[in-house]
Amino acid sequence: MPEYKSGNIGIYYEMTGEGTPVVMLHGFSLDRRMWTRQTVSFAKDHTVIMPDARGHGLSEAPPTGYAREDRTGDLERFLEHLKIDRFHLLGFSMGGGDALAYAIDNQDKLISLTLVGTVAAGWSPPKRFKDFTGWARENGVETARQKYMDSILSYYDRHYSHLRDEMEKMMLDFSGVPWLDPMKGKYKKRDDLSLCHGLSIPTMLVVGQRDIFFRPLAEQLAGSIKTARLEIINSAGHMVNMEMPDEFNVAVLSFFDEAESGMEKDR
Repeated sequence: MPEYKSGNIGIYYEMTGEGTPVVMLHGFSLDRRMWTRQTVSFAKDHTVIMPDARGHGLSEAPPTGYAREDRTGDLERFLEHLKIDRFHLLGFSMGGGDALAYAIDNQDKLISLTLVGTVAAGWSPPKRFKDFTGWARENGVETARQKYMDSILSYYDRHYSHLRDEMEKMMLDFSGVPWLDPMKGKYKKRDDLSLCHGLSIPTMLVVGQRDIFFRPLAEQLAGSIKTARLEIINSAGHMVNMEMPDEFNVAVLSFFDEAESGMEKDR
């Protein structure tokens, strides 16, 4: 079982392929399995590295320590463990917010940055998301998990029903411990929206046309980061890489190729 210790926390990861490294960060309540439709295509020319965030998948779930800075700290130690100097960084939703935060502090280590249906510290969505913290604390994690799954998966009962079981399996393996973190809501947050204009690395924002929550943020970030491009994938919702994998893979791999070509020219 591939695992490294970030401090005293075991972080599980999977790695496949050979070539330029690509680190892929998953979304909240999911894990490295959300990238199943990418691994074969990406691994033809890249070393694909997929960690499970703390509290998710097969990684350990400490009782506290779920700030964005905790996850980016895990990422820094992970890269040191693997002795990786330059790489593509791709993050989805929560993982996108982590990737953006890491890039702001470490863009010299990145070949490119890809943010998929991303969140960002400092951003407030137009509609408030349901918070299941209260359910978890008052009724237990299992009750909160079921309420959460009912809320999220109802979309996949109506659209892309073939993805529902895959997402359910990942959510059932989500520890739920981040809901119980006594520091939840108390972590200090910086405003990455005001800091991202300093990025000068190749950046791509990918979002589904139907992703009504996160598309406005993708458009805002694409306008704020001078090196960014925006890729809107038609007929897709939030899980764009799972819903429209062929279109997603073509767009991202083409972007990787361009970024790698640009890096070679700069040498």
